[in-house]
This record gives sequence, structure tokens and C-alpha cells, in this order.
Amino acid sequence: MTHYRILLPYFRRNLGILAIGVSSLLIVDLLQLFIPRVIKLAVDDLTRYQATSARLLSYAGMVLALALGIVVFRVVWRRCLFGHSRQVEEALRNRLFAHLQTLSFSYFDRANTGDLMAHATNDVQAVQLAAGMGLVALTDTVVLGTAAIGFMLYINPSLTLIALLPMPFIALFARTISKTFYERFQKVQASFSQLTERARENLAGIRTIKAYTQETAETNRFDQTGRNYIAANLRMVKISALFSPMSLIFTNLSMALVLVIGGKLTILNTISVGDFVAFNSYLLLLTWPMMALGWMINLFQRGSASLGRIQAILNTTPEAAEISEIPEKSLTQGDIESRSLTFTYPGSNLPALEDIHLSIKPGQLVGIVGRTGAGKSTLCQLLPRLYDTPPGQLYLAGEDIHRWPLDELRRAIAVVPQDPFIFADTVRANICFGNPDASTDEMIKAAEAAHLLDEILALPHQFDTILGERGVTLSGGQKQRLTLARALLLSTPLLILDDCFSSVDLETELAILANLRRYLKARTTLIASHRLEAMRAADVIFVLDWGRLREQGSHDQLLAQKGIYAALYHRQKLEDELYEEAVSGKR
Repeated sequence: MTHYRILLPYFRRNLGILAIGVSSLLIVDLLQLFIPRVIKLAVDDLTRYQATSARLLSYAGMVLALALGIVVFRVVWRRCLFGHSRQVEEALRNRLFAHLQTLSFSYFDRANTGDLMAHATNDVQAVQLAAGMGLVALTDTVVLGTAAIGFMLYINPSLTLIALLPMPFIALFARTISKTFYERFQKVQASFSQLTERARENLAGIRTIKAYTQETAETNRFDQTGRNYIAANLRMVKISALFSPMSLIFTNLSMALVLVIGGKLTILNTISVGDFVAFNSYLLLLTWPMMALGWMINLFQRGSASLGRIQAILNTTPEAAEISEIPEKSLTQGDIESRSLTFTYPGSNLPALEDIHLSIKPGQLVGIVGRTGAGKSTLCQLLPRLYDTPPGQLYLAGEDIHRWPLDELRRAIAVVPQDPFIFADTVRANICFGNPDASTDEMIKAAEAAHLLDEILALPHQFDTILGERGVTLSGGQKQRLTLARALLLSTPLLILDDCFSSVDLETELAILANLRRYLKARTTLIASHRLEAMRAADVIFVLDWGRLREQGSHDQLLAQKGIYAALYHRQKLEDELYEEAVSGKR
């Protein structure tokens, strides 16, 4: 139950609403307790032949007034307590989402999307039920149960003790099953996460599934995952389904004892008929707190299990943590320096980059080349601290990148990743994602520079055309050029193009680079690419191989060295020539 501590701020924030809600709930419980007293008076009058029409009418009026009060205050407590639980749900979900936004790339490398979605939906909903209906069940169990027993003691203490004899067995049974229920509910939530991830993965990859005619196989896999989820639920239900019947058994046992012993006391005139009827009414009222006890345990154990899963995420700290020491100057220049830069991905034994020394001056156009897996993308991801490096290895604008506040650091860097992401929104919203205040003219110029304007104008609604999920209606090259236009709208001192032309032909890539000239003025630009022909205009080229910096220099200097770069360049040149010959031959 220690997990519930993280909800304390939300309860403190809603203290006023909670006070009104709990007070109204207490009033409802109190009013319910007076109805058996009124019935007792009416029954006693009837058995003593003292009842009159006026007195019976007054008793009926009292019952109706009490019922009306119950209705009014029940509406109030439901509005306040259930409204509070919904506010807790909203605040917790927002907190979880905001925290996920701060976590590093390495966390999302380990976590799966379906599990995170389950946390934000099923787990948060379980907490909401505990904070709302669980609180009601707790109040009723304690207050209504205690008050009902108090009225029973007032009528006859010895009969009350007899009636309560089976009750300790309910508490013992509840204590026994609570731990098992907690464990089984955790397994239910884990199964739901797997089911959610399976559905998400299949819907996202539906085109691949259809292309390989795997619809039946994937349906069977989803069916098996669903069966596992149902099986986990049934194992949990075997525990939760026991409590209400067991409570009823013990409650009915109490009622049987009261009928036998209480009936005898009534015959002996130890208690009046009205007291006997009222005592049974209070015993019936006690049935709900006993059942609410099981419901409360159910809801609180579910909420605790879900909060434990949520808290595990909230306790995860981002690797790229903020620092307290902030440079006095602002980040307006894009000079970069690395000193013995070494980086290994979490879970890997081999470094992706090792002992990298390089220096880049402000405003330079820099090429980063190498074979697949050489470390090009890794270097591009380390600069905005998407993955974190040890202090003292990477510098930007003369300062260790750890000294720059994360927001300022990332606002100073525009990144075009090799895997473009397109939102299911308009073309305009996608291009202006990083700069929503950009003018239409600026947006058009960015699209033109990315060699995309003509294709946008050919769309049904041009810039207001809605794109499908992840840009499904666009080609790979169009997606890359759209994300390039998005980056060009940002006035940043550093621009990183991480192999973002891999889906366009060489001619288009060269045309785009020519268009970019005016955007690259006074900007430090890093272009990571496997195509070396596009590197001719670079001021300096760094050649990576197996995570190490092997060569550096201009295009002509590297060709003269006849090393890795020259070998890659000549091989690509030969491949292009053979391709041209093959195309010409078909003509």
C-alpha cells in the first residue's frame, strides 16, 4: 500500500472537494441508520395497539424525508468523490506522459509501446477506481459498519456479540486472499500489455503482413495472446469471486443465529418486537460493509499493483540529466569538438564509437561517411544528447555539452533523422511542427528548398492535405524531404542531416544540396551519408570505420590518400556506371 503515497499531492489539492464528498457520504450513512429506528417505533406501536393513522403517517413522512435526504447527499458525494477520482486519473496520466517525454532513447529501446499504452490506460483506470469507489467502500466499511454495530449494541449487547461471531472469519479470509489477488492482478496487467502491443504491432505493420500473406498466422498469434489474457483474468476471478459468497455465508449465518436467539429473547420480552425488527435491519445494513470490505480489498489491491507498475516508470531517471551549472553565454555558434569520445550502447559489449578526436569550426559543411555500422548515426545522436556520453568528451560552442541546459541545447540543433516520422495531420502541421508560428511564405520556401513544393501543390488540398498515419500516403523519399523542410524552418546554429537522403536518387540529392546553400550560411552542418558523390562540397569529411575515426580531410585530399574513402568512392562510382550501362542497354 506504500505505492499510494504518490497520490497524496492530488488528495491535498482536492481537500475541499474530498471534505464535502466524505461529509455527504457520512450523512447518507447516518440517515440510513435512522430508518430502522423509525421502523422500530412503528412496529412497537402496532404490537402494543397504540398505532393511529396520524402516527403511522408521521412515521411514513419521516422515512420519506430520510430517503429524500439520502438521495440529495448521495448525488453530492458521488459528484465530489467520483469527480475527484477522475481528476486523480487525469493528473496521474498527464504526469506519466510528461515523465515519459523526459526519458532517454535508451529507455525506449528497452520498453515496448504496448506496455506503455497499458500503463496509461488500464493501470491508470485501476488507480481511478481505487481513488473513487475504493474510498467509498473504505468509508462505508468503517463508518457504516461501526455505526450499525453501535446501534445493535444499544439494542442488546449479548445478541450483538452472538451476531458478530462469524465476522472474524471474514477478516481472516480477506487477509489470506489479498496477497494472492495482488500477484494475479499484476499478471493480468502484464497480459493486457502484451495484448495491446500485439494489436499495435499488427496494425502498424498491416501492409507487411498482407504482403507476406500472414493474416491467418497473425490472427492465430493474436488469438493465443487473447487466450493468455483471458486465462490470467480467470485465475484472478477465481480469487475475487470467492469473497462476496463467503461474506454472504457468514452474514447469513449471523442472521440465522439472530433469528434463533433473538426470536427467543423477543418471546421472553427481553427485547421488543420493534427492537428485534430493527436489530435485523441493522444486521442487513451490516451486510453491505462486509461485502464492501471484499470490494475494497479488490480495488485497493488492483490500484496498488497498477501504481507499482506506474511508479517503476516514474522512478526511472533520464540519462541525459540537467545540471545546475549554466554557462553565462548563449548557444549561438555551432563549433564542435570531441576529445577521446567513446560510447557504448546499453547492453552492448562493443563500443559504437571509440577514441574519437575531431574539431569542427562554426559555419563549416561537414561530411561524416563510412560503411554501414561505422558509427555515423551514433555521433549524430550524441550531439543533442539523445544518448548520453561521459562528461569531458564532447563540446559545443566551447562548453561541455553537459553544461548546456537540455532545452537550450536541443533548441540549438535541428536534426533530420534517417528514419523520418510523419504525424497523422496536415502537411502544414508536419512542416511547422518545430516552429508553429512560421509564416506561409517561410513554409513554402522550406518546402521548395527540400525539393518538395511541386509535389505538395499536386496534392488534393495542398498544404492542408491530411496525411495518413506515419505518412503512409507518402513515398519514402517524400517523407525524408518533408522532415528536411521541417528542420529548415528552425533557425539553429547546428543542422544535422543523418543519412536523410537514402530514399532519394543521387540527382535529387544533389539538387536539394544546391537548394540548401542559402540555408546553410552561418550554420554548422553535419551530413552523415553513405553516398560520397554528395560530399564534394564539404569543407571537411570525417571517415569512420568500426567506430573509429580513420581519415579526415576534403574530398580531393581523401581521394589522394587512397585509403578507405578513396576505395568506397571508386566502388560507388563503378556501381553507378554499371547501373547506367544496364539502363542504357534496356533502352
